[in-house]
Order: sequence, then structure tokens, then C-alpha cells
Amino acid sequence: MAMVGDLQEFSLPDLLQLIERGSKTGQLSVWAPNGIYRIWFYQGRIIAAVPPEKEHHLEQLLANSGFSSDRVVAKLASLCPLNEPLGICLQRQDLIAPPALAKLFRQQLRMGLYSLFSLEGGQFSFTANAPMPYGEMTGLSKGSTAAIMEGLRLLETSQKPVEDLPQPDDRFFRTSHELPLFKLSTLEWSIWEQVSPYRKLHDIAQLLHADLLEVRRAAARLKTVGLIDLYTDKSTSSQLTPKEASVPAQPLPTSPVKSRIEGSPEPISSSLLSRLASVLRGIR
Repeated sequence: MAMVGDLQEFSLPDLLQLIERGSKTGQLSVWAPNGIYRIWFYQGRIIAAVPPEKEHHLEQLLANSGFSSDRVVAKLASLCPLNEPLGICLQRQDLIAPPALAKLFRQQLRMGLYSLFSLEGGQFSFTANAPMPYGEMTGLSKGSTAAIMEGLRLLETSQKPVEDLPQPDDRFFRTSHELPLFKLSTLEWSIWEQVSPYRKLHDIAQLLHADLLEVRRAAARLKTVGLIDLYTDKSTSSQLTPKEASVPAQPLPTSPVKSRIEGSPEPISSSLLSRLASVLRGIR
């Protein structure tokens, strides 16, 4: 059974969160103008991302990184067990160091996943329990929500139109009073702590002594992954955390926490649920 749809109806961040929250194992294929991108998941975590160009496949990345020649890499890959990630096999034989392997995995994600965040549309298909691509696996993995945040950071510094960002007068509220369990930047964490129906984004920027444009970009990322949502006059007290529903936001803390351990994501937001119907109609 495959889940199919279009990124115009169901965005890539929403799709990745759906896979993570369901702890899905399988392959996501995305049709882009230059070909088909393939991303594999194990229990909701990203384990490999491969763009259509052959030069970005793992064996070629190893060769291009100075690890060895194309022929030697191909020979080493053929000697590895068929059911073991290539990166783990090479590391087990002391042929590649963990930092070099981590660098290759980050490169995989940049070329095979993060580049897709600029797509405005395109068909996708998710096939559950697809065969694992051991020859493309470094043995490392990354949580989907953490990957979304990283992909959006790369996108928004160069391509995200300013007019699509939250406005300076917008106010937000936390969707949950639980602490985020995946890593945030210092700015993202501080904004999450300070959002309140009583406080506009430009007020938060002044409190944090931060650039307003960067605050707007960070707020957009937090909203995309469901940590905050836009407050309007139609927002009810049931949508707010107990603190937000009863008292104004407190002053900026003197020692904000700078990071959080990556782990389980927050509950599914109402905006994500509202877009599920179009994808469910495409389940075959």
C-alpha cells in the first residue's frame, strides 16, 4: 500500500512530520524537475536521502571526498554484507572515521532532502516497508522534525520571500506547555519561551535584542513544526497553555536554555490534520 499526493496540497514538512509521528519505515519518493528524489526512513527517522544525480550517491561521495578512487570504493562496497549499511561496514574495518562519516551524512541530507524544501509542488509517494538501501546508508539517522528545522534554516536565509513570513504585529501562542524535545537554536528557544497572545513579534525582537527579520524567520520555522500557532481573535482559551490563558507573558529570563535533547515530537497540530484528507484520498 502506498500513500500518494502532491506537495501543493500537503507540504513536505507536514509529510515528514506525519512519517515521524507514525514511526513509519519505508521510502518516500518525490518527483522534482530534475528527477526523482528518494528518502528512506526507519521508525520515523531519516536514514538515507538520495537525489537523482549519480554523483551524489554514497559511493561517489566517498570517492569525491578523497576516501579512495571510484574503483576501490566499488570493490570495497562489493565486499560488504548485503544487509549492512556501507558506512558501518567501512567504519568497522577502520577505513573511515566517524567524523568523516557524519560529514557525508550531512551532505546526503543537504543534496537529497533539504534542496526539496524550495519546491512549490510535485508528486510524492510513500511506500511502507520498502527494502532498505544499505549501499546508500552511512549508518547514521536524523529525526524528521530536526531535519525540517535545519532544512528551513538553509532555505529561509536565501530563498524564503519576506512577505511570506509572519508579520511584526502577529502574536503567537504555544501549542503545548511541554518542553520541545528536539534541538532548537538559541534564538528559536528564546522565541518559544516568549511567545504570548499579549506580545507581538516586534516586542519579542526588542526583548531579545534580536534582528526583527531573523525573529520572523525563526517564528515561521517554529510554526511549521507545530510548536507555536498564530493567535487571532477567534482563538479560544482551550487552544492556549494554562499560563497563556490566565496571565500575561513574564519578563525575559536571564539565563535561557540554549538547547534541548532531540527526541519525540509534539502532538499533531490542527493545521496538519486539516490537510490529511487530500492525502488520504490518494491512499492505494
